Amino acid sequence: MTVHDDPHPESDVEDQGLFSLNESVSSRAYVADIWKRRDFALSLPIEELQSQHLDTFLGNVWHLFDPVISAGIYFLVFGVFLGVGAEVDNFILWLVIGVFAYDLTASTISGGAKSIAGRQGLMRSFRFPRAIVPISNALGHLLSFGFQFLVIIACTFATGIGPSRRWLLLPVVVLLHSAFNLGGSFIAARLNDSFRDMQEIVPFFLRLMRYTTGVMFPVETFFGKNALIDFVVRANPLVQLINFYRWVLIGADLNIGLSALALIESFAILWFGFRFFRVAEYKYGKA
Repeated sequence: MTVHDDPHPESDVEDQGLFSLNESVSSRAYVADIWKRRDFALSLPIEELQSQHLDTFLGNVWHLFDPVISAGIYFLVFGVFLGVGAEVDNFILWLVIGVFAYDLTASTISGGAKSIAGRQGLMRSFRFPRAIVPISNALGHLLSFGFQFLVIIACTFATGIGPSRRWLLLPVVVLLHSAFNLGGSFIAARLNDSFRDMQEIVPFFLRLMRYTTGVMFPVETFFGKNALIDFVVRANPLVQLINFYRWVLIGADLNIGLSALALIESFAILWFGFRFFRVAEYKYGKA
């Protein structure tokens, strides 16, 4: 299926009595309509991956190359030159997990910022819940992460760590992470639709945030001297989501209280992002 083969073109939508973009409908009806169009929602990221050659072996090799190089550079800087690695067991794997998990968030939110602006033609051609666009963006990056996750698993076995019962919680971690990413994607999509420069600002903001989320070093190493700053930094749900991956895969330390807070925050961000995005539903595709 191509993006031009939407199973519900505007004329069909009207025949089926589905809502107009200008009508106020309940969230339940809106989500139900998204679910009816799930095949369409999935076809968009699959086509995007194919266009980037991520459905081929060499395409995936190149896709993995960048975060692996980043992890190597961070290992040299923080592990070798600054000596942070001495404070963390299995630092190289700890680092790889952080880099790949954070890159999933960064790419999803950056892609979300461009998602509405990049699908103007599609939205002018067909009537469908506009939330499908950032949802499809998030699905695409999650599918890409699936290939990257194979590298994490390979590194895990290479360092002598085998599967444990904690690995059964991986779907829970991915679900929480996806909720956070999708919420951020909704917010970025609407902001960029109103202020097109946001798609340039968002990646810059995400690069800065990388240094406060414990990707390259434990946050307490640099922020632990001030109790208030330390709590604010560690209360960032992304910090705890990354730590959750590390605990599941390699048994790193996990703060149960902050992890529970991250669960609440992740779904709160998804709820807020969804509502924030829907308020401007009628404007998308008219720019």
